Amino acid sequence: MGFYKSCYATYPLQAELLALEQGLKIALDMSFSILKIKSDSSDMIKMINEDNALTYNTLLNCRLLMHQLKIPMIRHNFREGNAVADRLAKEAIKHFNPNRCFYLARPPLFVETVLEKDMQGLCFRSRLLSTNVCNSLVALNNSNVLRDYVVTM
Repeated sequence: MGFYKSCYATYPLQAELLALEQGLKIALDMSFSILKIKSDSSDMIKMINEDNALTYNTLLNCRLLMHQLKIPMIRHNFREGNAVADRLAKEAIKHFNPNRCFYLARPPLFVETVLEKDMQGLCFRSRLLSTNVCNSLVALNNSNVLRDYVVTM
């Protein structure tokens, strides 16, 4: 199951939170019991996971929905591992209508080639990561960081 939707956002983190909120609402409405949530926004993952005093409505809604869904884990994924989400976001921008959400029971044609590459593991590229960055990404449950990337000192 997938979706894309346009939204008004003042900054990228707000757009990430709105997308997470919409996805969690869909998961709850459809009674999904097993979820895999991945995002390339380490700031959003930290904000969701940290116990802080921020009271943004969207952030609080996301936390509530995650609790109702038995708190699915959000994993970090590199941007190139999120190519399908990137294509869906670009499609939402092309057909800007914040009042409409496009639900997808199967991948649309415009993401098929990206999805095929992703399924074959061809979306990743080599990166040099410092030990600090690597440790930070491991803390965000990025399962690819130790397998696919070179760690430098």
